[in-house]
Amino acid sequence: MSKEHVLANERVYQLRERRRQAGLKRVEVFVPIDQVDMVKAYAAQLREGSYSEVIEQARKLIAKAYRKFQARCLDNISVDPNKADLADAAIVAAALMHRGNAEAHKLGLQLHRLAK
Repeated sequence: MSKEHVLANERVYQLRERRRQAGLKRVEVFVPIDQVDMVKAYAAQLREGSYSEVIEQARKLIAKAYRKFQARCLDNISVDPNKADLADAAIVAAALMHRGNAEAHKLGLQLHRLAK
């Protein structure tokens, strides 16, 4: 196997793993040709709902992080937990993992997994 082929396989594996961690599952279905667009639209709605759930979970973890670790780890980071997105979650996660104790690190890892 060539090196490029191995690298491509690794990228595909990582992409699929991130999707699995986000709670997504690949499925193959056979539908009538005239219904394909409807199925795609429905799948997009399902993914959007999943994304909303991930955002909500991240916001809860960010609020918990501010309650427990604001003075020690998040003193120079200003993120509104009610309006936070996954980019904010990644910032809070990095701060918790690099500046906190074991409990903060664990919470940071949870946020990091969601932000991927």
